[in-house]
Parts: sequence; structure tokens; C-alpha cells
Amino acid sequence: MQSSFVSFRNSNIHYITTGTGERILICLHGFAESAESFIPLAEHLTNKYTIVMLDMPLHGKTVWKEALLFTVDELAEIINTIPGVKGRSFSVLGYSMGGRLALQLYQAIPQKIEKLILIAPDGIIINPWYRLATQTSVGNTLFYWVMKKPGGFFAVTTILKKLSLINTGVYKYVHQHLKTNDMRERLYNIWTTMRKMKPDIRVIKQLIISCTTPVILIYGRYDKVIRYTTGEKFRAGIGRLCTLHILNCGHRVLHEKNVDEIAGKL
Repeated sequence: MQSSFVSFRNSNIHYITTGTGERILICLHGFAESAESFIPLAEHLTNKYTIVMLDMPLHGKTVWKEALLFTVDELAEIINTIPGVKGRSFSVLGYSMGGRLALQLYQAIPQKIEKLILIAPDGIIINPWYRLATQTSVGNTLFYWVMKKPGGFFAVTTILKKLSLINTGVYKYVHQHLKTNDMRERLYNIWTTMRKMKPDIRVIKQLIISCTTPVILIYGRYDKVIRYTTGEKFRAGIGRLCTLHILNCGHRVLHEKNVDEIAGKL
């Protein structure tokens, strides 16, 4: 297991590498997590892959000194500067937020991606609140002020939960990540920075068919944040290339208790 940095413009991108396999596996983590989230899984894959686990901007040990904007071209450029990866094809694994990045990366460079692995991925269905907060100037301004003064927002989400308009899992997830000023500022910065990562699922499915790219979907049966039914919808029309696996867990699919089962599917 080796920890390294690669320079990108004014920033330093942190990544961890392990494994001796001939094939390369790029791992993209979830919101508020880091490359280290993949270590338990990576330890089960060292003979099959050379694994590269990246810290995304505003996460982990990466020092991000660019503007609050991260594009798929920048992600592809960073990956291509990592020693041993440049010019080579690879598989990509994305978990949660990293799933959205993996989808966008595949859409940009499908010819370089051997296999697309999505674990409880964001991005197949875009949450309307996320779209409002990041894709419109009015919504982003409102999002900024809500993060500064969240009392009203908390009251509204509590009412929505009581009316069963949002489920308990989403309610807990939102409140968990908005407890302090620092957490709210981080959420605003990350959502704003990732706003250009908007995968077009229709285009992606066409590319999967034309490039005959194998896709592996892994979800938690009890995940109330990203439901496995989104995977069932995504699989429609690409079934011969796409396998769907549902584990007996919630959103924390990468928990150590699941990694042996996940590794067996990769």
C-alpha cells in the first residue's frame, strides 16, 4: 500500500496504490469519504488488479487550490498523469458520489474504460434538490444562504418526514451532514465544485452497447439513500452487458463485512 501525490496545476492530488494485477482499477469514493474507504476491498483484489484509489477535490489528503469547479476533463487528466496509468485503459469503480463521477468519466472516454463498476451510485437519477441547488444561479444562492442559516431548512425537512414526503434514511443522511457550520460549508463547496458532473444516462447506455462495456451494479437492499430500484431501471435495455447484485445492507455497502462478497463479483 503506497500513498502518493500527483501535481495538478496549483493543487496536489493524493492517491493510494496497491496490488500487482495486470489490469488497472481506478476507485472514486463517496461524499465526505476518502481513498481509504476502499482499502478493505482493495486488500481482496491485489492479485487481480493494480488498484489506484483517488482522493477527490476537497476530500482526504488532496490539497485543492483551484476554483470551486471540477470537470470530467480534469478528472481524466489527473488519472492520465498517475505513473503506470498514463496512456493505458482501465476499469473504474465509483461508490455513491464517486458513481456519478465514474458515469461522467465513462461518458467522456468510453474507449479507455474496460469495465464500469458502480456501487450504490449517485447520478443515475439526479435528485431535484441537488439540481436546484447546483444548476441554477437562483438555486445556488438560496443553497448558500440555507447553509448559513439552516434552522428553517431543518424545520421543513422535519415536516416533510412527518408527512412521509421524504424517507427516514434521507432525513438522517441530510441532518448527519449538516450538523455544524464546517459541515454545511463543506457540503456547499463540494456540491458546487461537482456541479458539472451531470452524466447523461441515455447516452451512457448507448455507449455501453456500442462499446460492449461490461457493467457491474452493486446496491444495498436496505439503502434508503440510493435505492436498488434505480439500478433495475438503469439495467433496462443493457441487460446482457449489465449485472445487478443486491447485498443485505444499507448505504454503507463498502463496510468490511461486505468486501469479500463484493470482491467475488469483480
